[in-house]
Amino acid sequence: MRIAILGGTQFIGRAVVQRLAAEGHTLLLVHRGDHEPPDLLPNPDLPPVDHAHLDRHDAPALAAALKSYDPEALVDISGMNAAAADAALGAVGPDVKLVAISSGDVYRAYDGLHSDRTTDALPLTEESPLRERRFVDGPQYENLEMEERYLPRGATVLRLGAVYGEHDYQRRFEFVLRRVRAGRRRIPIGSGQFLFSRVYVGDVATAVSAALGGDNPGAFNIVEPRTAPYRLFAEQILAAAEANDVELVRVRDDLLPSDLSLTGALDQYLLMDSSKARTVLGWAPADPAETLRASVRWHLDHPPADPSPDFSEDDAVLGGKWS
Repeated sequence: MRIAILGGTQFIGRAVVQRLAAEGHTLLLVHRGDHEPPDLLPNPDLPPVDHAHLDRHDAPALAAALKSYDPEALVDISGMNAAAADAALGAVGPDVKLVAISSGDVYRAYDGLHSDRTTDALPLTEESPLRERRFVDGPQYENLEMEERYLPRGATVLRLGAVYGEHDYQRRFEFVLRRVRAGRRRIPIGSGQFLFSRVYVGDVATAVSAALGGDNPGAFNIVEPRTAPYRLFAEQILAAAEANDVELVRVRDDLLPSDLSLTGALDQYLLMDSSKARTVLGWAPADPAETLRASVRWHLDHPPADPSPDFSEDDAVLGGKWS
C-alpha cells in the first residue's frame, strides 16, 4: 500500500514508520526536515522511504506533494488542530483511507484533571463525554478540532493514553530514573493511587497497522488493558532499572516535589477502556511487563542531555517530620 505519513520522524511517527516499512508498504514521510534520524533513510534494514520536506500547514505545497505521490492511505500523526487537519484532508480525495492519531485528552475527564474536579465515571469509553473547554494545553493543540474534521470523512481515529517507550521526548519515566542515575537511595512519593492509562509506542504502531488493514471508521481508545496506580508504576520502573536498593518514602501529598505531583492525590483519574479496539480492530498489545523493561533500559542508556542536578525539594521533605 502507498501510505503518506504526516509527521513520521519522532517517537510515535518513528515507530509507525518502522512497523509499516517492515510490513512492506511504500511510504512517503511529510515533515519539515527538522528531525530526520539516519535510520529512517533508505538502508539495508528498511525498504526505500521517501521524504517530502514542507510545512504541512502550507496547503498548496502539501496538496502538490500528495497529488504527485497518489497515496492509497494517509496516516496523520501531527494533526493537532483544525488548520492542520483541513490542510491534510484538502490534499487527498475521498477514496484515500484515513488514520489519525488523537489522544485521551479529548475526554471531559482530562479537563476535570486540569481543573481539580471529579467529572466522570471510569473507565472512559469512546462514548464518555468529551471536553467542552478547549485549548487546555495551549493555543496550538486541540485534538477535538482534529477529530471533528476527520471523523465525518470516515477516518479511524486512535485516542492514545500516555505513550511510553524508546525515543520518548516527554521522558515519562524520568520522575524515577533521574533520581536513580543520581544515586539517590530514597525517593519521596505521595499516596500513589492516580490511574493514567498507558500504551507502548510499538503497540501504537500495531494499532495503526490494524486500522489500515480494515474498514472500521470511528474513534478507538488505544491503551493497555490494565493500569498500575502511580506508586506501583514507580516500583515497576525501579524493578526494571534493577534499582533494588532504592526506597520509596511516603510523604504528605502537599509536600511533594513538583516533578512528583502525579504520585499525589488527584481529583480525576484518566483510566481508559480499550476493549473496542481489541474487539473491532483485532488490536492486541504486547506483554506490558516486557515493553516496560525494554523501555526503561533504553532510557537508562540514553539519558537526557541536561538532567537537573537539583534535589533540594527531595532533601527538604525527606529531612522533615513527614518523611
